[in-house]
Amino acid sequence: MGTFLSVEVFHAEESEAKEVIERAFNEIKRVESLLSRFREDSQVYKINRCAYRKPEAIDEELFYLIQQCLIFSRKTQGAFDITVAPLVDLWSQAVRIDSVPAETEIARVLSCVGYQNIILDKKTQTISFKVPLRVDLGAVGKGYALDRVVIILREMGVEKARLNFGGQIYFFDVSQDKGEYAAIRDPLCPEKLAVGLVLKNQSLATTANYERNFAIQGRVYGHILNPLDGYPCHTEIVSVSAVSSWALESDVLSTAAFVLGKDRCGELLKNMAETLLIIIRANDKGVEQVTALPEHNLLIKKGEMWELKDKV
Repeated sequence: MGTFLSVEVFHAEESEAKEVIERAFNEIKRVESLLSRFREDSQVYKINRCAYRKPEAIDEELFYLIQQCLIFSRKTQGAFDITVAPLVDLWSQAVRIDSVPAETEIARVLSCVGYQNIILDKKTQTISFKVPLRVDLGAVGKGYALDRVVIILREMGVEKARLNFGGQIYFFDVSQDKGEYAAIRDPLCPEKLAVGLVLKNQSLATTANYERNFAIQGRVYGHILNPLDGYPCHTEIVSVSAVSSWALESDVLSTAAFVLGKDRCGELLKNMAETLLIIIRANDKGVEQVTALPEHNLLIKKGEMWELKDKV
């Protein structure tokens, strides 16, 4: 997955814990192979080459995942879109040649972006494209892999586990405990923490530009691309975290909320009663405002102290 992975399992038997971890990493490798758009033996690689010319048969698992991605695209009004691969490639090339793409070039590439141009046929279990699209499932890789590993934890009778896939975490716990505290980094000073909250059988995904960005002609851009206008995101928020029992959902919504900006984040939570968004805004002096949607009890870092804030 091109990122760090951590699986901590708490089990009475060491040998069984090791078996769980081995199965977990084997599943992660399988998911990585399934979702890769670069491996020539992958289904995603094949549909990117062939689905515009003719319907392409795909297996049940990939069909389900793409189907869920399209549902999320509709719910987020296109702020999340798995067809952004041409945009990703365009801006990657821009970095290599140190030149910002022209508006006409971005417009041309955007004509080949749009989840609405994907056709899924349940009867034949095929996928086809109305225009020459390219699908990139990297944005859901961590979330989907987490959900798959959680299934293994349940199957093998694990009581507690902590998972961290490239910064997206899942705290698994079937005990009577109330859960554990997880922390969100200060987006302006990532070695420090800004917010704390309790998780139990939930995933926390954070989207921010503090760890990954790029520069063109001396100007720094964030790595999150807006599929609606083709440019790197530039909003008033510096970090968005999403909490959900469904890791795929938290993965998607943190990205979509970052793209949409604070004023439109509330729209994402319609019909998602168990989902929480934590939005951080900042100014030159540091973290300016922390907002939870819906209201939620959070620990807020003030200097070296933590303060419990009710219904932030």
